[in-house]
Amino acid sequence: MAYLRNASSSLAILASLLLCTGCIHKTPTLGETCTLEEKSGYSLLVPSLSSQTSDADFQTSMISLPRDQWAGITTSRQDCVIHGPVFSLDPGGPGKSSQWIIKSLSPQGWPKRAGELDIHAEWNHFLRDLLELERQSCFPRKESFYTMRRAIAEKIPLPANEAAFFSYSFGGSGFVDLAPGMQIKIERPLVQSATSTTRAAYKGSLEADYRVTSPSSIGAALVLSRTANRRAATSLGAEANLIFELSNRFAPKPLLRLFLQSIGEGKAQPAAILLGASGVHDLEEATRRVEENGHTSCPQPSSPAVECICFGTETAVSLLSSVQINGKTELRPFGTTVGYMIDVRFSTPGPPNKDLLDHDLQTVTLSRPMVTGGYAEVKFPRTMDSVSQIVLLPGDRLAWKQ
Repeated sequence: MAYLRNASSSLAILASLLLCTGCIHKTPTLGETCTLEEKSGYSLLVPSLSSQTSDADFQTSMISLPRDQWAGITTSRQDCVIHGPVFSLDPGGPGKSSQWIIKSLSPQGWPKRAGELDIHAEWNHFLRDLLELERQSCFPRKESFYTMRRAIAEKIPLPANEAAFFSYSFGGSGFVDLAPGMQIKIERPLVQSATSTTRAAYKGSLEADYRVTSPSSIGAALVLSRTANRRAATSLGAEANLIFELSNRFAPKPLLRLFLQSIGEGKAQPAAILLGASGVHDLEEATRRVEENGHTSCPQPSSPAVECICFGTETAVSLLSSVQINGKTELRPFGTTVGYMIDVRFSTPGPPNKDLLDHDLQTVTLSRPMVTGGYAEVKFPRTMDSVSQIVLLPGDRLAWKQ
């Protein structure tokens, strides 16, 4: 069955496809830190040295990307700006073609301004403007919208429990943009049809697992990694075989977006939908059409620039993250928190062993891959309340004393 069933449909925002395992250096190093800070009810992840200047509620930060990617950019940097009430982007000064200055809420500004402004809506608007800069060729191909968005999110203070929202759109949009380090698990039950004298019988499931990888070009690709009962599907026709053919079907469409299964409000349960597109704007238009029809079917009429599959309500689609736990790569339901992992680790039969939990909690460490290379150490208070706010992202490394 699916691990993710409850995601409301509201905000149509863009998400990062180039994250974690597809973007880190071959020899990861711990160079930066990201600290969990409590600010008037907000648990914020604050990057080290993120603030260059601050006027209490707002701050500016700088990101630097590899210089060798910018040689072919001809667009005037004076045209590559975004000015918004919450999030802004400006190019660096003369001779600093690979540097960008971001304005965002400061740690002190989040508690004060979040109640006055719709931060999600402002972020959506900022992303649309960022897309427009990409259309104007403000960024090199390898440092396009996706890399820029991730680099920005890594440099500004953000709520810890919404990291997946700002990085993947998870937590309100009803969809997640797929990136390296994720895995899709698909299960469709095999049921023997009932007759007048027999009852329908469960005969197992068709199963297909796909790893999300980073191809040589921008975007993501699906690689079939495991199947079950595939031979049985051959006798059931093209529709049953479809779940085993996603790698080839979506190969020409490197921008992938998965609409998660959820419970409809007084209606039928929306099915999982997988969208693929060659360009971001095509993906956004297809997303708008899926949202208009209530997440119940693929957009019609279909466009050659978009690939779409609606899996049907009888098919369970789960999204998993690849993370390292004490040096071993494991798959966990997307959205799993550090607190959940620790709680499971230290749970024992009988009454909770609070002394053991409190003692071993002091040894827990977490590092997170950076789109600009290496890993950042995530620092946090050694309490269950704090670690329960931190969502594990693909590529994270979690460890504790054995």
